[in-house]
Amino acid sequence: KSDEAVRATSFVARTVSSESAHSEPGSAPEFPNTSADGITENEPSGIQYTGSNNESEMPSDPESVPTIEMLPGIAHPLQVAEIAAAADGPLWKLFVSEGDSVTEDTVLALIDNRVAHASMIAAQSSADRQAMLKAANAKVSLAEQFLNRIQQAAAKKAASGLEVDEATSRLTEAKAALQEGLESQREAEARLQIEKARLDTYEVRAPFQGTVVKIYPHLGETVSRGAPLIKIADIQRLRADLYVPISLISKQRIGEIVELRADLPNQPLLKAKIVFIAPLIDAATKTTRIVVEIENVDNPLPAGFAVRLSQTRQNYETP
Repeated sequence: KSDEAVRATSFVARTVSSESAHSEPGSAPEFPNTSADGITENEPSGIQYTGSNNESEMPSDPESVPTIEMLPGIAHPLQVAEIAAAADGPLWKLFVSEGDSVTEDTVLALIDNRVAHASMIAAQSSADRQAMLKAANAKVSLAEQFLNRIQQAAAKKAASGLEVDEATSRLTEAKAALQEGLESQREAEARLQIEKARLDTYEVRAPFQGTVVKIYPHLGETVSRGAPLIKIADIQRLRADLYVPISLISKQRIGEIVELRADLPNQPLLKAKIVFIAPLIDAATKTTRIVVEIENVDNPLPAGFAVRLSQTRQNYETP
């Protein structure tokens, strides 16, 4: 065993001597720099640079400068709504087709509202009882004239106190009948407003300007309250959430115009505006969420594609 130990020691000494002979005089052998957890310091981080890592080899042309690769975001429509039925009944009429552009408050569809319409007409008739009010007003006017004459007659000793009381009572009754008629009319008008509002629930209207992207039921199909009917989306502006490393977030400003690379065939860089920078940092990924909006007038781009922030490495290098 002692001979084997001597041979092993001699082999190690020769190896070290051989490595020292190829290094500069007076320098120590080079070993990879490692941290306490055993990770080599020059291992790549979560952000990868594409292209040369040598600063002297970086091209001067901005278009050929290597870019920073980050996780993509999805370009969603600025507004999306699934319009649900507010009433039960058969889908009576459809005024739009998939792909149609609509403006805000446009009637898209109509649920069978004939019964609700009849109820509204009946409520309107009750609210328009002007003849009853005219008759009640006439009775009040007549009772006032009668009481005035009785009082004049009583002043000349031509009418008794009992007759004055009876005339006063007739006027009181006439005024009470008029008040009752007025209250009934107010109630009828309130019922009319309720019936009109109920009738409106049978109309399906667009909550904002957009494009019809999906119609769920078929014409004539019975729908239930709360069931989705039509889906519309405003794709004239698209919005995407991007998660930017905290080492780069200081370069971003709200209102700044940035360039995005879209995962679409033959698509040039897109211009986008930063509209929000989250004040919170994700400790697990060391990133911050920024929100960008993309102008998409006339809808040249479909929503739902992936985008990446197109920023060059030199934009983030400190001098």
